[in-house]
Amino acid sequence: MAGRLRIFVSAGSDLELEREVIGKAIASLPVSLGWVIRYTPGRGKPLAPALKAVAASHFYALLLGTDIRAPAGSELYVARQSGKRILAFLKDAPHTPAAHVFIRDASLDWTHFRSEDELGPLLQRALVEQILAGAQTYDVSPVDWETLSALLAELKGQEGLERGREEVAPGYRGAGKGAVIVAPGRDLPPGGVLVEKPESET
Repeated sequence: MAGRLRIFVSAGSDLELEREVIGKAIASLPVSLGWVIRYTPGRGKPLAPALKAVAASHFYALLLGTDIRAPAGSELYVARQSGKRILAFLKDAPHTPAAHVFIRDASLDWTHFRSEDELGPLLQRALVEQILAGAQTYDVSPVDWETLSALLAELKGQEGLERGREEVAPGYRGAGKGAVIVAPGRDLPPGGVLVEKPESET
């Protein structure tokens, strides 16, 4: 049984907007389980906790922009060693020679995206397919199953169509950093109350 769904996203510093979009896309998935989202650590941050988080995650996604940057290779290695299915997303952009070599030699099934807006639905579809495939492992309720199945059908119906062009709103800033997304129905103890800041304090 999964208390929260855990995902690790390998994404370099050149993909800041994409990280924001991923955080928003994951947070908007209609499941009653919460999420723990971890990302590639910034320069100078210790690597060991990130690699441990990769191994402990339910899902692993790799994003590649213009260049391949450390420690993405190490994170990918741990994901493979721990048996993760790799969700690999490649931005259609000019790539450095090192990135070209990595794309060619990494033996990944790349999903191409042109913009941040296109990435969100692609990631959602890949995650929903994995969640539905492992529904018992992830403790997906019948209501979640039906809702996710409907979302998957909708996302499949959008294939080949132009994706929405909604920009990342300022209110979503911070979605590109590691996060824990609580599920009030499951994460609160009996009789617990979810406390939110008054609008005047936000």
